[in-house]
Amino acid sequence: MVPSFRQLYQLLDDAIDPGTWWPADSDFEIGIGAILTQNTAWVNVAQAIAALHAHNVLNPAAIADIDPAELKILIRPAGFMNAKATYVKNYAAWFMAHHQAAETFSTHQLRSSLLAVKGIGPETADDMLLYIYDRPMFIWDTYAHRMLTAAGYDPPTGYEAMRRRLTATMQEADFTSAEQQRFHGLIVEAGKHATAVGGWEHYWQRLRK
Repeated sequence: MVPSFRQLYQLLDDAIDPGTWWPADSDFEIGIGAILTQNTAWVNVAQAIAALHAHNVLNPAAIADIDPAELKILIRPAGFMNAKATYVKNYAAWFMAHHQAAETFSTHQLRSSLLAVKGIGPETADDMLLYIYDRPMFIWDTYAHRMLTAAGYDPPTGYEAMRRRLTATMQEADFTSAEQQRFHGLIVEAGKHATAVGGWEHYWQRLRK
């Protein structure tokens, strides 16, 4: 029998400690991290974030004002520096215009507003909704796809396709935003454990024992 999302959460929560998710000193830093982590490992993002901190530019006004060439150098460790420099500047402009009023937006309105920013795709928008604005979003990323496949869900390929098909099933668990944040961290950390034992199928068997 395929376990419910609540059962999946409990299995992982009983087995591992996800640590702190999302590690950041400010809402804006969370957003920058969500953009920089696209198509790269977090260890590389951490280097770029540290460089931005060291140069005192990890705030929206400073990102808006910084010379693009200098910004590219600072975020180089995160890869794709030409595109990402443009993306973080776009996000800085959005943040200054909309962040304070964001709590008055519905989740649908806020997601649509974020998705209108070039450089913010569905996964990045949902990361921001969950960790900055405390909207109870499930992150339908590669980690989640592997877990759900092992658990018997047969999810479709693609972030939005998986979100559309399984959101109603996920919502039955009635997660709070704090639980969704923890669930995301649990899934990512469990993915590391799964890799260490030869894949999610093997790890899933251990969880079910």
